[in-house]
Amino acid sequence: MIKRLLIKYWWTFPILLALSMLALIVLFSKTPSIFETIIGVLFLLVIIALLTSWVLLLINKQWLEVLLSFIVSVVVGCILWIPLIFSAMSGPTGFGKDHPIPEGLEFSLPLSLESDKIEFVDSLDQKTYLQIWNDSQGGLYKYDFYYGSLGPGEVFLRCFEATSNTPLSEDRLIEQSRVKVSPQKQFGKVVNKQSFTIYEGDWEDYYAARIEVWFKSSETNKESKLMEKVYRVEGWMR
Repeated sequence: MIKRLLIKYWWTFPILLALSMLALIVLFSKTPSIFETIIGVLFLLVIIALLTSWVLLLINKQWLEVLLSFIVSVVVGCILWIPLIFSAMSGPTGFGKDHPIPEGLEFSLPLSLESDKIEFVDSLDQKTYLQIWNDSQGGLYKYDFYYGSLGPGEVFLRCFEATSNTPLSEDRLIEQSRVKVSPQKQFGKVVNKQSFTIYEGDWEDYYAARIEVWFKSSETNKESKLMEKVYRVEGWMR
């Protein structure tokens, strides 16, 4: 059944290739979403189906169909490949320029993973401590979090641009930063070098972000904010 469809509708795959590439170009130019991943998977499936149809057409000696499909696919790839790569690498730009850090705003800087420097415990609450680390590229971060008495549940981050309260990488960041924690009765490390990504902006396009640490209890299913801290951040150029 699938074999017959791949042979009969060979002409649809170059069209689907073009549509999926155009969709990725549009999505890459916007803030990342789940649709980007879905279209990316469909794009890979279209390529697999296209290559399979070529093989089946060759086996059935349908030379003209193979030639036409190949030529159209190569033309589509040549025309759209460069815009696709450019969109994937650039992504949304100017977020930091549109949200300059106000004069006098106090903020912390993420530390290098190679640094042995440790910032002081947050002065507002001596029982909490949050440290953000730079990872391998701008916009890629890790975080450590210390806390006192805590029940079982999950710790995760929410981030907002500090001046406008615009949510940053909302759904992805929450999932990436989520860590299950066990009950503890005294001050100690809860999260160790958990990775997360901020997508808004580009490398060296700095702005202030309020990073909030949240806790979701596995006993009551309620969410509560444990602390917040303002950091200077940049976005990841995909």
